[in-house]
Amino acid sequence: MKMLLKQECIYLRKRLQKARYQALADGEDWLGIAQAIEAVGNAMVDKEDVGKGLGLVKKELKQFVKKCHPIIGKGQEGVEEGPFESTFENLLEEVIKVRNDEAHLGVAARAAVRIATAVGIYLEDTLMAASDSEKDVKAYIQEEVVRTYIWQRLGECRRLMLTHSFSYLPLLREGKWEILVDADLAEYLAVRGWKGRKETVGEAVTKGANRLSVEEAAIVEPNDSKRDALKKMKGKAAVVIQKEELVGIVTPFDLL
Repeated sequence: MKMLLKQECIYLRKRLQKARYQALADGEDWLGIAQAIEAVGNAMVDKEDVGKGLGLVKKELKQFVKKCHPIIGKGQEGVEEGPFESTFENLLEEVIKVRNDEAHLGVAARAAVRIATAVGIYLEDTLMAASDSEKDVKAYIQEEVVRTYIWQRLGECRRLMLTHSFSYLPLLREGKWEILVDADLAEYLAVRGWKGRKETVGEAVTKGANRLSVEEAAIVEPNDSKRDALKKMKGKAAVVIQKEELVGIVTPFDLL
Protein backbone atom coordinates (compact mmCIF):
# COMPACT_ATOMS: atom_id res chain seq x y z
CA MET A 1 0.00 0.00 0.00
CA LYS A 2 1.45 3.34 -1.09
CA MET A 3 1.13 6.04 1.58
CA LEU A 4 -0.55 9.27 0.55
CA LEU A 5 0.90 12.76 0.69
CA LYS A 6 -0.80 15.35 2.88
CA GLN A 7 -2.26 17.24 -0.08
CA GLU A 8 -3.53 13.98 -1.61
CA CYS A 9 -5.34 13.18 1.64
CA ILE A 10 -6.97 16.62 1.76
CA TYR A 11 -7.99 16.47 -1.92
CA LEU A 12 -9.50 12.99 -1.62
CA ARG A 13 -11.32 13.89 1.59
CA LYS A 14 -12.87 16.94 -0.05
CA ARG A 15 -13.97 14.78 -2.98
CA LEU A 16 -15.69 12.39 -0.57
CA GLN A 17 -17.24 15.33 1.29
CA LYS A 18 -18.56 16.84 -1.96
CA ALA A 19 -20.03 13.49 -3.05
CA ARG A 20 -21.72 13.16 0.36
CA TYR A 21 -23.28 16.61 0.02
CA GLN A 22 -24.50 15.76 -3.49
CA ALA A 23 -26.08 12.58 -2.16
CA LEU A 24 -27.86 14.61 0.52
CA ALA A 25 -29.29 16.79 -2.25
CA ASP A 26 -30.21 13.92 -4.57
CA GLY A 27 -31.02 11.02 -2.22
CA GLU A 28 -30.17 8.38 -4.82
CA ASP A 29 -26.69 9.43 -5.99
CA TRP A 30 -24.81 6.45 -4.56
CA LEU A 31 -22.54 6.23 -7.61
CA GLY A 32 -20.80 9.55 -6.87
CA ILE A 33 -19.77 8.36 -3.41
CA ALA A 34 -18.77 4.92 -4.74
CA GLN A 35 -16.51 6.58 -7.32
CA ALA A 36 -14.95 8.82 -4.66
CA ILE A 37 -14.25 5.75 -2.48
CA GLU A 38 -12.74 4.00 -5.50
CA ALA A 39 -10.48 7.02 -6.10
CA VAL A 40 -9.02 6.69 -2.59
CA GLY A 41 -8.12 3.06 -3.24
CA ASN A 42 -6.59 3.82 -6.63
CA ALA A 43 -4.43 6.56 -5.10
CA MET A 44 -2.67 3.90 -3.01
CA VAL A 45 -1.83 1.37 -5.73
CA ASP A 46 1.18 1.32 -8.05
CA LYS A 47 0.98 3.39 -11.23
CA GLU A 48 0.44 0.38 -13.49
CA ASP A 49 -2.53 -0.71 -11.38
CA VAL A 50 -4.37 2.66 -11.37
CA GLY A 51 -7.88 2.31 -12.77
CA LYS A 52 -8.78 -0.86 -10.93
CA GLY A 53 -12.38 -1.30 -9.88
CA LEU A 54 -13.50 -0.93 -6.29
CA GLY A 55 -13.40 -4.65 -5.62
CA LEU A 56 -9.73 -4.78 -6.64
CA VAL A 57 -8.60 -2.00 -4.30
CA LYS A 58 -10.50 -3.16 -1.19
CA LYS A 59 -7.30 -4.57 0.29
CA GLU A 60 -5.65 -1.13 0.19
CA LEU A 61 -8.73 0.55 1.65
CA LYS A 62 -8.96 -1.92 4.53
CA GLN A 63 -5.24 -1.60 5.31
CA PHE A 64 -5.44 2.20 5.18
CA VAL A 65 -8.36 2.38 7.61
CA LYS A 66 -6.82 -0.21 9.93
CA LYS A 67 -3.56 1.73 10.07
CA CYS A 68 -4.66 5.38 10.05
CA HIS A 69 -8.25 5.69 11.29
CA PRO A 70 -8.21 7.79 14.52
CA ILE A 71 -10.01 5.02 16.46
CA ILE A 72 -9.34 1.80 14.59
CA GLY A 73 -5.67 2.69 14.15
CA LYS A 74 -5.24 3.12 17.89
CA GLY A 75 -6.90 -0.16 18.82
CA GLN A 76 -10.46 -0.77 19.97
CA GLU A 77 -10.03 -1.63 23.62
CA GLY A 78 -12.58 0.28 25.70
CA VAL A 79 -14.41 1.66 22.66
CA GLU A 80 -18.15 1.57 23.36
CA GLU A 81 -19.44 2.29 19.87
CA GLY A 82 -18.80 -1.23 18.56
CA PRO A 83 -16.36 -3.18 16.38
CA PHE A 84 -15.29 -0.37 14.03
CA GLU A 85 -12.90 -2.39 11.88
CA SER A 86 -15.29 -5.25 11.11
CA THR A 87 -18.13 -2.79 10.56
CA PHE A 88 -16.11 -0.87 7.96
CA GLU A 89 -15.12 -4.06 6.15
CA ASN A 90 -18.70 -5.34 6.03
CA LEU A 91 -20.01 -2.01 4.76
CA LEU A 92 -17.27 -1.83 2.13
CA GLU A 93 -18.25 -5.28 0.84
CA GLU A 94 -21.84 -4.04 0.49
CA VAL A 95 -20.69 -1.01 -1.52
CA ILE A 96 -18.66 -3.31 -3.79
CA LYS A 97 -21.77 -5.41 -4.47
CA VAL A 98 -23.75 -2.29 -5.32
CA ARG A 99 -20.92 -0.95 -7.51
CA ASN A 100 -20.79 -4.17 -9.49
CA ASP A 101 -24.55 -4.08 -10.08
CA GLU A 102 -24.98 -0.36 -10.99
CA ALA A 103 -28.74 -0.87 -11.45
CA HIS A 104 -30.20 0.44 -8.21
CA LEU A 105 -33.15 2.83 -8.30
CA GLY A 106 -35.68 4.13 -5.80
CA VAL A 107 -35.60 2.50 -2.37
CA ALA A 108 -32.59 0.35 -3.29
CA ALA A 109 -30.63 3.43 -4.41
CA ARG A 110 -31.44 5.28 -1.20
CA ALA A 111 -30.28 2.29 0.84
CA ALA A 112 -27.09 2.19 -1.24
CA VAL A 113 -26.52 5.89 -0.51
CA ARG A 114 -26.72 5.25 3.25
CA ILE A 115 -24.19 2.41 3.07
CA ALA A 116 -21.80 4.27 0.77
CA THR A 117 -22.06 7.41 2.94
CA ALA A 118 -21.08 5.39 6.02
CA VAL A 119 -18.01 4.00 4.23
CA GLY A 120 -17.17 7.47 2.94
CA ILE A 121 -17.26 8.94 6.45
CA TYR A 122 -14.88 6.24 7.69
CA LEU A 123 -12.50 7.22 4.89
CA GLU A 124 -12.97 10.97 5.46
CA ASP A 125 -11.91 10.50 9.09
CA THR A 126 -9.00 8.30 8.06
CA LEU A 127 -7.78 10.78 5.44
CA MET A 128 -8.05 13.64 7.90
CA ALA A 129 -6.04 11.73 10.49
CA ALA A 130 -3.43 10.71 7.90
CA SER A 131 -3.00 14.33 6.77
CA ASP A 132 -2.77 15.61 10.36
CA SER A 133 -5.06 18.50 9.35
CA GLU A 134 -8.03 17.85 11.62
CA LYS A 135 -7.72 21.22 13.38
CA ASP A 136 -7.31 23.42 10.27
CA VAL A 137 -10.27 25.16 8.62
CA LYS A 138 -8.65 25.00 5.16
CA ALA A 139 -8.92 21.21 5.21
CA TYR A 140 -12.73 21.41 5.41
CA ILE A 141 -13.72 24.11 2.93
CA GLN A 142 -14.56 23.40 -0.71
CA GLU A 143 -12.65 25.40 -3.33
CA GLU A 144 -15.75 25.93 -5.47
CA VAL A 145 -17.35 29.04 -3.98
CA VAL A 146 -20.92 29.88 -4.98
CA ARG A 147 -21.99 33.38 -3.93
CA THR A 148 -24.64 35.94 -4.75
CA TYR A 149 -24.41 39.59 -5.82
CA ILE A 150 -26.58 42.64 -5.19
CA TRP A 151 -27.48 42.78 -8.90
CA GLN A 152 -28.59 39.14 -8.99
CA ARG A 153 -32.31 38.36 -9.09
CA LEU A 154 -33.84 36.37 -6.25
CA GLY A 155 -35.04 33.72 -8.68
CA GLU A 156 -31.40 33.00 -9.50
CA CYS A 157 -30.48 32.87 -5.80
CA ARG A 158 -33.28 30.36 -5.29
CA ARG A 159 -32.01 28.27 -8.22
CA LEU A 160 -28.45 28.26 -6.86
CA MET A 161 -29.63 27.08 -3.46
CA LEU A 162 -31.80 24.34 -4.89
CA THR A 163 -29.22 23.18 -7.47
CA HIS A 164 -26.37 22.93 -4.99
CA SER A 165 -28.44 22.11 -1.90
CA PHE A 166 -27.01 25.19 -0.16
CA SER A 167 -28.59 26.84 2.85
CA TYR A 168 -26.31 29.89 2.69
CA LEU A 169 -24.99 32.25 0.02
CA PRO A 170 -22.25 34.84 0.75
CA LEU A 171 -23.05 38.42 -0.21
CA LEU A 172 -20.68 41.41 -0.33
CA ARG A 173 -22.65 44.61 0.26
CA GLU A 174 -21.25 48.07 0.95
CA GLY A 175 -17.84 46.55 1.63
CA LYS A 176 -19.08 44.07 4.24
CA TRP A 177 -19.70 40.35 3.98
CA GLU A 178 -23.19 39.09 4.75
CA ILE A 179 -25.00 35.75 4.49
CA LEU A 180 -28.27 35.10 2.69
CA VAL A 181 -30.04 32.22 4.47
CA ASP A 182 -32.50 29.89 2.73
CA ALA A 183 -35.13 30.31 5.47
CA ASP A 184 -35.12 34.09 5.06
CA LEU A 185 -35.32 33.84 1.27
CA ALA A 186 -38.20 31.34 1.50
CA GLU A 187 -40.10 33.61 3.88
CA TYR A 188 -39.61 36.65 1.66
CA LEU A 189 -40.71 34.84 -1.51
CA ALA A 190 -43.74 33.37 0.30
CA VAL A 191 -44.95 36.94 0.78
CA ARG A 192 -43.81 38.44 -2.54
CA GLY A 193 -44.62 35.43 -4.72
CA TRP A 194 -43.46 35.32 -8.34
CA LYS A 195 -42.88 39.07 -8.37
CA GLY A 196 -40.28 38.62 -5.67
CA ARG A 197 -38.23 36.32 -7.86
CA LYS A 198 -37.76 39.16 -10.35
CA GLU A 199 -36.34 41.53 -7.75
CA THR A 200 -32.60 41.94 -7.34
CA VAL A 201 -30.91 41.19 -4.04
CA GLY A 202 -30.05 44.88 -3.73
CA GLU A 203 -33.69 45.91 -4.14
CA ALA A 204 -35.01 43.27 -1.74
CA VAL A 205 -32.65 44.06 1.15
CA THR A 206 -33.47 47.80 1.10
CA LYS A 207 -37.29 47.70 1.28
CA GLY A 208 -37.55 48.98 4.85
CA ALA A 209 -39.71 46.98 7.25
CA ASN A 210 -40.61 44.37 4.61
CA ARG A 211 -37.08 43.86 3.33
CA LEU A 212 -35.26 40.57 2.76
CA SER A 213 -33.23 39.75 5.85
CA VAL A 214 -29.50 39.06 5.55
CA GLU A 215 -27.11 38.29 8.39
CA GLU A 216 -23.73 39.83 9.09
CA ALA A 217 -21.14 37.18 8.27
CA ALA A 218 -18.46 36.02 10.68
CA ILE A 219 -15.06 35.97 8.98
CA VAL A 220 -12.56 33.17 9.43
CA GLU A 221 -9.21 32.59 7.76
CA PRO A 222 -7.99 29.35 6.16
CA ASN A 223 -5.23 28.99 8.76
CA ASP A 224 -7.57 29.41 11.73
CA SER A 225 -7.83 26.39 13.96
CA LYS A 226 -11.09 24.52 13.95
CA ARG A 227 -11.69 25.60 17.54
CA ASP A 228 -11.03 29.30 16.84
CA ALA A 229 -13.25 29.22 13.76
CA LEU A 230 -16.17 27.77 15.74
CA LYS A 231 -15.77 30.51 18.33
CA LYS A 232 -16.00 33.18 15.62
CA MET A 233 -18.96 31.48 13.94
CA LYS A 234 -21.11 31.20 17.08
CA GLY A 235 -23.20 28.43 15.57
CA LYS A 236 -23.72 30.13 12.19
CA ALA A 237 -22.15 30.02 8.74
CA ALA A 238 -19.04 32.10 8.08
CA VAL A 239 -17.10 33.30 5.05
CA VAL A 240 -13.50 32.25 4.65
CA ILE A 241 -11.31 35.16 3.55
CA GLN A 242 -7.68 35.05 2.45
CA LYS A 243 -5.87 38.24 1.40
CA GLU A 244 -9.25 40.04 1.16
CA GLU A 245 -10.56 37.42 -1.28
CA LEU A 246 -13.46 35.02 -0.68
CA VAL A 247 -12.08 31.47 -0.79
CA GLY A 248 -14.96 29.56 0.79
CA ILE A 249 -17.87 29.35 3.15
CA VAL A 250 -17.90 27.10 6.19
CA THR A 251 -20.71 25.96 8.48
CA PRO A 252 -20.71 24.09 11.80
CA PHE A 253 -21.94 21.05 9.80
CA ASP A 254 -18.74 21.16 7.70
CA LEU A 255 -16.60 21.10 10.83
CA LEU A 256 -18.51 18.32 12.56
